[in-house]
Amino acid sequence: MTTLTFDFYVRATPEKVWEALTDPALVPRWRFGMSFETDWQAGSPLVSRSPDGTGTVAESVPGRRLVYDWSQTDQPEANGGHPSTISFHLGPMGEVTHLAVVHSDLDPDGLFLKVVRPGWPMLLSSLKSLLETGEPLPFRR
Repeated sequence: MTTLTFDFYVRATPEKVWEALTDPALVPRWRFGMSFETDWQAGSPLVSRSPDGTGTVAESVPGRRLVYDWSQTDQPEANGGHPSTISFHLGPMGEVTHLAVVHSDLDPDGLFLKVVRPGWPMLLSSLKSLLETGEPLPFRR
């Protein structure tokens, strides 16, 4: 299996970054329309839209750590037929938050890896822009 790791530094508090990661009004703004239906509590189900997917919240520590697994329901074979795991780690650094994102359990030969490898830097750059300027990046899908 393959694991991708991304480190970003955002001029925002961990609480503001957490809000952008979990608030149903903010998530689609930086995730290019993708939304989640969940209460973000550990053990809770997770349903996403655009793309459609399902998963489970594994860990949720507001302002510190969020972990969930996820499978794209319309193309389950895209990751070899199993879910991948996404972890967000937030660390305060004065006026800046270190945001480390780890996407693991990726099929090295799967289509999904080919999409998420370049996709995460775009998403995280858009998140950073949203938090620092009030506007996400205007990438087209």
